[in-house]
Amino acid sequence: MSRTILVVDDDVTLVAPLKDGLESAGYRVAVAFDSAQGLLLAQELRPDLIILDFYMPGADGGALYDRLRDSPLTSGTPVVFSTGMTLEELKGKIKPGAKTFFLRKPVGFSGVLSVVNQVLGEDRKAITNATLPSTAGTPPPRAVVKRSPGKPKFHEFQVRVTYADTDKAGIIYYANYLKYLEQGRTELLRSLGVRYRDLEVQRKLFLPAVSARCEYLAPSRYDDLLIIRTWIAELGRASISFSCEVVDSEFVGKVVARVHSRHAVVTDLWRPTRVPPDLRVLLAPYVQP
Repeated sequence: MSRTILVVDDDVTLVAPLKDGLESAGYRVAVAFDSAQGLLLAQELRPDLIILDFYMPGADGGALYDRLRDSPLTSGTPVVFSTGMTLEELKGKIKPGAKTFFLRKPVGFSGVLSVVNQVLGEDRKAITNATLPSTAGTPPPRAVVKRSPGKPKFHEFQVRVTYADTDKAGIIYYANYLKYLEQGRTELLRSLGVRYRDLEVQRKLFLPAVSARCEYLAPSRYDDLLIIRTWIAELGRASISFSCEVVDSEFVGKVVARVHSRHAVVTDLWRPTRVPPDLRVLLAPYVQP
């Protein structure tokens, strides 16, 4: 049975590789970027372990820790504090119990995984070599490539809904979801070192859309933060089909839309051509139904 870990930390540069590494070790990972979201997910998901930062916007990790211990749903959940404070400083701010553990930043991923395995009584090893940043304050990465053992990859990035994205009813204008897929497939290729511009200018390859469709599942509104998760739905001989899920970042797992598009691969003379072997190799790990 897969164990679930909840990471509560506002440092995106740390959370991304930490989630990546823990998932590669076979754990299921949920993420919250503030205390309010962390409390909501902890009570909803009932994780087997919580990795908790202390200093976060709004209520700090100490306040969240107290609420977790006061709730019958999470009072017995192991909590690993990940913070730059010393153990003595931390003990001066909270009252640690038997299931409270401590990791001082900066810490390498192997150190995190060792503590997680020890607390949960596991002996798991990571497939990926995750590297955690040792300092905060660097700009968050635009995108994160997720890896799970034995599973296809997908690409993620975040977008904030602007006024220009919404219609008269105050929700995202329906055609903008196609724009999100366009951004998703462009960034997926960019993450692999392939730019659309280079395909067109240098290799004379074009990917005109043959079909597109969207499933609208829930409304999104101005200032919502969305996750655009993109993968390859089908890799044909002379075509590529992309799919993406648009996920509400405030509610993990809440998919608000699914978008799909199929693209022919043609030359500058508009003649169909096969997907180049080198591009096929790069895209193959991202193929999933």
